[in-house]
Amino acid sequence: MKRTLTAGAAALALAATGGGAIAAASGSSGGPGRIDDGRDLLAHARIGVAGAVAKAQTAASGTIGEIDLERYSGRLVFNVDVGSKDVKVDAATGEVVGWASDD
Repeated sequence: MKRTLTAGAAALALAATGGGAIAAASGSSGGPGRIDDGRDLLAHARIGVAGAVAKAQTAASGTIGEIDLERYSGRLVFNVDVGSKDVKVDAATGEVVGWASDD
């Protein structure tokens, strides 16, 4: 239930205010579901944070943690911490392109 509310809150905030909502949805002090690294790459992403989180939740279950935007195998991806997994979601297509256990 908690992860559904987190994704829903992020989606509402993003829809209400556009790209600037990421900071508002995550809070300035950080916490689960926030963009940590790669915020400067958001302009190059074709899907939003809420879409990346929703797609990552199809590959793993658990609490949403840190979200980064980074390069992986030549692609721009959202790296979403979901439970004990790092799920990589292509920032252009929304495709899950990899996951690994979170250490």
